[in-house]
Amino acid sequence: MKYKSVNEIDTMSFRDSSIVKCIYSAKQGVLEFELNGVVVRENNSANELYTDRYVSDMQIRFTDPEIEALLLEGHSYYDANDVLQETVPDTPVPVDEYEDKMKAFEGNVIFYAGEPRDNVTEGHSDRKCFQMIVDVEEDSYVLSFYYDKAIAQWEHFMNKVMN
Repeated sequence: MKYKSVNEIDTMSFRDSSIVKCIYSAKQGVLEFELNGVVVRENNSANELYTDRYVSDMQIRFTDPEIEALLLEGHSYYDANDVLQETVPDTPVPVDEYEDKMKAFEGNVIFYAGEPRDNVTEGHSDRKCFQMIVDVEEDSYVLSFYYDKAIAQWEHFMNKVMN
């Protein structure tokens, strides 16, 4: 890969990026994504034009990942008069289903990805936290994990982002 960015995921936007491939193995300590449509912001060290630009075929690997939670996102139902009818809470995905659920992320779009606003690292003071919300068919999943290092690699930049 021509470009490499280490621990600069805060200089990238993953919103509306599509997940081409997702590999997760707790046994091997692997969490990798292949993404299309990532925006590498002007302040990323690999971006020599200092303008936000799209990237296709980005591989991003998180070293020593520790999944804090994988949740099926809850929701609220309202009637036509905007009166709350029912609230469904978030549902934790069982640990033994993590690999299958994350494999189902492939071909779907990232709604949100980034460091949580209230980045609580209690018990993980030397590690970074990352969260993603991925829409899979009619469901949304929230993935929250800790990692040591994020390594992003890609071959070339695409078009500039038009505001």
